[in-house]
Parts: sequence; C-alpha cells; structure tokens
Amino acid sequence: MSRFAEITSLFAALASNLQTQDPTATNEVDLSISDLNRSLNLSEAPRVRILDTALSLMCFTAPQVYDSVIEYTVKTIVTILSSSVECTVLRTNEERVLRVGGLVSRSDCANVMERCADILGKLEGRKDDLCALLLYAVIRVAALKPCFPRPIRSTSNLEVKFSDSSTSALANLCCHLPDEFKVKDGEVPLRLLLWHLDPMILKQDVLQILEEIIKRPFLPLSMEFYDRTEWRSKVICLVLSPSVFVETRALLHGWFLMTGLASVMELQIEFVRQVLDVISRPMWWGISMEVGSKLPFSHAYFPQEHHLLRILAGPISQEYFQNLIDNISAARSHTGVHSVTSFKKAGTKINIVDHKSMWAMVMNFPGWFFFASMLLFCDNSPVDSFHFGSIPGSIKRYLMPDAEVSSSTAAANVIAWILNPISESDQYLIVDHLVKVSELWTLKCSSLSECNDIKRVHMKETSRLKLHDKDGITSPELDGWTVWLWLKEFRDMYIEVFGKSVHLMTSNTKKFSIHQNMLLRRIPLGILLVYANHLNAAGCALLLHYAATGTVQKFSDKQNSGWKYDLQGNSMTWIEQYTEAEAIAGCKTVFDITDVTERISPSMFETEEEGLNFVCQLKLKSGNYFLKCIKRLLQVKFDGDGLQMQRDLLTRVIRWRHQGKDVFQNNKDLDYVCDALNV
Repeated sequence: MSRFAEITSLFAALASNLQTQDPTATNEVDLSISDLNRSLNLSEAPRVRILDTALSLMCFTAPQVYDSVIEYTVKTIVTILSSSVECTVLRTNEERVLRVGGLVSRSDCANVMERCADILGKLEGRKDDLCALLLYAVIRVAALKPCFPRPIRSTSNLEVKFSDSSTSALANLCCHLPDEFKVKDGEVPLRLLLWHLDPMILKQDVLQILEEIIKRPFLPLSMEFYDRTEWRSKVICLVLSPSVFVETRALLHGWFLMTGLASVMELQIEFVRQVLDVISRPMWWGISMEVGSKLPFSHAYFPQEHHLLRILAGPISQEYFQNLIDNISAARSHTGVHSVTSFKKAGTKINIVDHKSMWAMVMNFPGWFFFASMLLFCDNSPVDSFHFGSIPGSIKRYLMPDAEVSSSTAAANVIAWILNPISESDQYLIVDHLVKVSELWTLKCSSLSECNDIKRVHMKETSRLKLHDKDGITSPELDGWTVWLWLKEFRDMYIEVFGKSVHLMTSNTKKFSIHQNMLLRRIPLGILLVYANHLNAAGCALLLHYAATGTVQKFSDKQNSGWKYDLQGNSMTWIEQYTEAEAIAGCKTVFDITDVTERISPSMFETEEEGLNFVCQLKLKSGNYFLKCIKRLLQVKFDGDGLQMQRDLLTRVIRWRHQGKDVFQNNKDLDYVCDALNV
C-alpha cells in the first residue's frame, strides 16, 4: 500500500468515527460503540453487548474508548505524515543528486489538506492538543513536498503554484491556527511553514497589522508586539527566518515608495526595532536559552549595508553622526548621480532607493533625522549673549564640536540626502536652503538677545525675562511672534526651492513626495529640541502645528496689537478649529518628538538627571498644545471604531505623562483629559 493510500484510509476511518450516521443513536459515542459491537458480534442477535461487558470488566467507560479511538487514530496519522518526509542522496548516471521532500506527491498534498480541513472542524472543542498535532503534521508535509531531483550543486528553487482547490484548503487550515505560540528547539513554527508554503499568507499577515495601524493611529506598537500573542508570533517567526525578514522589509519598502504613507514606514521601522530587540534579548521574549543561542547574528537580517547598521543602531552621538556623514559621502561619490538621462543611469537611480540601499537602511532609524535637525540650528548660536538654559555646557560641546565643516552645513547635507538621495543638484539646492533658514534663525535669536540686553540695562523687569537657569541668571524668551516670522520665511523658501527642483523617484515611486513633505515639516522641530527652554507656549505650539499640518497660521488680517498678544499668550484659540485629522496629527507629533527625545537623551548628557530634565522640559513646553489637541478630539466625540482609538489615546497619554518623570502632578487639565478618555 502506498503512503498516500495509508493516510487516506486513516482519514476515512477517523471521519467515520467523528460523524453520526444512525439517526436513532442518542449521540456519537453510542453510534461508535454500537458499530464496534456489531463488528465484534458473530450473530445479528440484538441487545448482545460484548464490548460493554468487556469494558465493564476492565473498568473502562464507553466515552473513554471513543476518545482513545480518536486519539490514537490522529496520532497514527501524525506519525505516518512525519515519517513521510525525507532528504536522501541518490546516484544516477555517475552523478549524485539530492532528493528533498517526502513520499506524498504535490497533488496528493492538496487532497491531504482538504481532508485535514474537514477533520479539524469536527475535532474543535476538544481539550487535548490533537488539532494542533494534526495541523502541524499536514502543513509540514505540504511545505516540504518533494521536489524534482536536481544536482547537489544547484541552488535554484522551484516555484509551485497552487490550484484553486489547494488554495481554498490551505485557507481553511489557516482558520484553525492555535492561539498559543511556543518556540521549540528543532521545530519550525507553524506560521513560518505557512509563509514558506504560500507567500501570500505572509503578505496578508503584514497587511492585517498595517490596516490596524492605519485604523488606530494611537496604537502603542511596541506594547502591542510584545503583549499580543498573534503579533508576537509573527515577529519571532521573522527572527527565526532571516530570509523571510529580508523579504518582509523589501515588501514594506516597496509599498512605501508607491504610497508614501507614513504608516507603512512606521510599521517597517517597528519591525526592524523589534527584530533587533529579540536577537539581543531572546529570553525576554519567551524564547528558550537553547533556541536563543542558535539565533543568527544581525548580518543575516541585514546582508546589505550591515556596516551602516552598527552606526545607526548605536548611540546617537556626534562621533557616530560623523561616521554616517562619511558613509553618505562615499556612497554619493561612488554613484556620481547628478542627473538621470540614460537608461543605464535610470537603473542606477532605482538601485539608490531600493530595499538594499543605504538610504533604505537610514530611513529605518528616524532618530538621526531629528538629531540632524538639532545640529542644523545649533551652529553659530549666540551663546555668550543668549543664556542657553536649555543646553548645558556638556551638550553644547557635544552638539558644536570643532570641525572644518560647520555643524549646520554637515546636518543640512544629511537632511538633503535623506529628502532626495537621487539628484545631487537638488541636494545642493536643499542644503543651500537649509543653511539660509538656519542663519535666519540665528539672526532672529541674536536680534532678540540684543534687544533684551538693552532692556536689561534700562529696565529692572521685563515680561520676556521669565526663565532662570541653575545659576540664577535670567534668560530671554522667544515669543510666538518671532517663531511665526521665521516659519513664514521657512515655508516661502521651501516653496521656492522645491518648486525649482526635480522631485524624487520615477513614476513608480512618485508618491514618495508625500513622506518627503512630512519630513520637511518636521525640520523646525529641531528648534523645539534645542530652544525649548527659550520658547513660550505659543512659540512651541506654532512649531508643533507646522510639523503636524504643514501650514503657518494666518494673522495678517489683524493689523493691531491684539493679534500679537494672541501669539504671545496661552489661549491659542486657533487649535479649537482643528479638524479631526489635524488634531490626531498634532497629538502624534507630540508623541513622536517626545519618544525621539527620550531615545537620544541618554547619549547626549553626562548624567541621567540631565537627560530626564531634557525630556521633561520638552513635555512642559509642548503640554499646552498637546492638551488642546486632545480636547479638540473630545469635542469631535469618539464613536464606533473611535472608542478603540480613545482607549489607545488614553494609553499613550498615560505613558507620555511618565516619560522622563511626571511633571504634571495635580495638573487639572491633564487630569480632566485622562478622566474624559477613561470611559
């Protein structure tokens, strides 16, 4: 008897025992026992129950026998399926060939999956693990289906397309995936086998997470990937198969280039972060020491540009930033792309931004973009006349080292390359633009400093001198009017420069400009990170508003002193006109900049206390804008799916409150917001 015939007969016997054919039988157990009784009786005499008598003598009950028949039939099927997989070396015509797979053919595998899908539906509800055992055995046989013999030196993979019936059977099997997930030494996880069996399942799993991220903008991804069993299993499966992780990253990168959606890049960044976290501390993720010790090193997950990974995943510091600049300069000189006219150069253009590129690697570590934005506004600052309460001496030396190229120019080069890695001519335009707006900001700060120095001589008190550093020296405060004037210049110069420049990519990736614009809007947040201690609430709100929406508030229609007071004051009534999308973007901007600050602060300060103060300082200045955005969302009134978004927002608000340290104790506005969200 062939192996497939054996398996088929066992499935038929199992199905027979699991279904009711006698309408007079009170239950399936009675039917199974009566059928077995008839097979043991030599006559057709009714009411002769040899089996019942024997069972009574052996102290077995009928249900126990029924369960044993089912159990051992399933285990027999599992044993046969497990033994049907083989890997042997054969000799034909004086040549060795490798036979990989088993004794069940491709077409027979489809029939086995169909029969298994029927059986699993009837086995559901049992407390034992028979369903999981049978499902794993069938999927393993299908994933390791026999391949045609080929020379051992050959490494090509034969792609086999499923028929419609096989695809349907596989989909039915996926419905029975167990909720529990365990990683066993020497055993490939079931989900990973499914991904190898049909790559569309991998794409659907990734798409399911992406759709939830889009639907729930405040979803705490790091917590979800760790706490949610299904998502955790997907991350661990990516770790166990570096090749699948590379494919997943390439898939998301392709989607990002075609759509420009920030949520796609957000998921890709989170996958990279979680995979690196798992391989660094596998036992924290529930992986045993035996399995964790066998995990590959990081180069298996990042076969291209792995040297760059060491820089990007390391501490965010000036030294590592200089290494990043050197790598970018080397890449630019190697490609030498100034314009794209020939077909050959067009191919090079695509390679510069594909998933194997340096640019793709840098995009997975957004903290460096924010760090470059900080450096952009730190150079040539009027340190002597403008007391830097927000930048201690240690961070000043850290951000403004002695170098041949100024920090702002170096930062502008990195930002320009991230915004447009294709055309060097466009990069030169962007660098020139960024350096000019940086100098413009320095000029405004200097003017404000000189103005306040005069006031310090002629006045003992002034409303702008509100802040004190640890030495008790008062510091001038940048008001909303100064920030508004600079933002207007920044926006106008951006329109001028990017109106002339050639936009990024080809027709297949032209929608990346959506993300390009979002990055541009976030450059002014570097001002917030460096000058938070010298910006009043209105100035911080204007920077956050521009980063979230890309617009500058219009006040030109108010030609009186009242409109300037509105910028300087704390009312910020214009936030009350936000749409739901703008309020969501405002909240996310505050979350993002706080997370980035928390990540970069440990490597930027000499003591932990200074780093905590840096985070808390940013929270204090952005808190007013943040709370008004939440209140605006509460006015919109969450309903339907919005209730889940409301719960997500509460989770993020509580976490934000305790980042660094809680500086909002007994804050009535924040307490009100938390109470309103906690429904």
